[in-house]
Amino acid sequence: MDILDRKPMLEDVGRQPAVLRSLAARGQAFRAAGASLGGRQGRVFVTSCGDGLFAAEAASAFAGRLGLDWHVAGPLDLLVRADELRSGDRVVAISMSGNVDRTVEAARMVEARGLPILALVNGEGGKLGAIAKARISLDLPDIAPFLCGTASYTATLAALLLVAEGMAGGSALDLSALAPAQEAALAASGPLAAAIAKRDFSGARLLSSGAERGTVDYGAAKLVELTRLPAWSGELEEFAHSQYWAMPATDLVVLVATHPVLAEYARESARALAALGVSTLAIDTASAGIETATWRVTLPSTEPALAPLVSALPLQRLAYELALAAGLDPNTRLHLKNDETRFRVSRMLTRRSLIGTGL
Repeated sequence: MDILDRKPMLEDVGRQPAVLRSLAARGQAFRAAGASLGGRQGRVFVTSCGDGLFAAEAASAFAGRLGLDWHVAGPLDLLVRADELRSGDRVVAISMSGNVDRTVEAARMVEARGLPILALVNGEGGKLGAIAKARISLDLPDIAPFLCGTASYTATLAALLLVAEGMAGGSALDLSALAPAQEAALAASGPLAAAIAKRDFSGARLLSSGAERGTVDYGAAKLVELTRLPAWSGELEEFAHSQYWAMPATDLVVLVATHPVLAEYARESARALAALGVSTLAIDTASAGIETATWRVTLPSTEPALAPLVSALPLQRLAYELALAAGLDPNTRLHLKNDETRFRVSRMLTRRSLIGTGL
């Protein structure tokens, strides 16, 4: 079938339960990679840009539960804080291509300081894979070129959970048990996302707290990549003290609340925003519903530390449908590549070595 007749992004979104089962089957390899960095003692710095950084944040609650001193830092942050690194620190560096400039620079700095570094990549891992003495690949085949990250995001998150478990000396995590919850999320979100996308919103605010901060950061990034709709992410409580005051009532507010404490506050937030005429979409769970929201995608009850593996999927589908409603093609993202000046400048900012390659 010609790519013009396919919907590769939808294929990528839809294959996530199968990808999760495949990674679960390789669980011991990822645990062993984590164990190679040492045990619970010492700080763990997880560094990446974009989706990898969001996945590291989404993994933070699980890592903390295991007793790991888990720090999420962008590579530029890590470079600025180089003098703060000390013996006993470990670094996990994430890049699917392995060629993101700042991640490579941070890895070189860490290697020069003699600290253990694990590269989490897809394939050989480019420059990053060549720097790190320890490397593990997602081995996730591409469906089509230049796709928006969907399966690669949840696969990165799943890999980080297994790596963290390996550092802590555990082996009890069964990620395949979450595949049915992903399937349920996909089934619940498709038609609803298409209906929401028909509405004319001026922007979107994605809000949560805890590990789901990584999820809403990721969701906002997908909206930016796929649509021309202005999108922001933020902490749910802090939103009321900052973004709220400049937000038009025509924005869509998305509340990701998979923890019961967060759901209680999100329920009252949706009720309050309704008084302003603001439409809200809640991504909640069967055990902690947000009945006051305009729309709901209700996920099966899932342990909050693992819920980010499921809660990201409705945001992917929402971004896809909003792109279609805007007249854009989320399956090719040619609106990005065809803006040649902006695309070239993006490579100057992040992947200077790839300028002129079309990648």
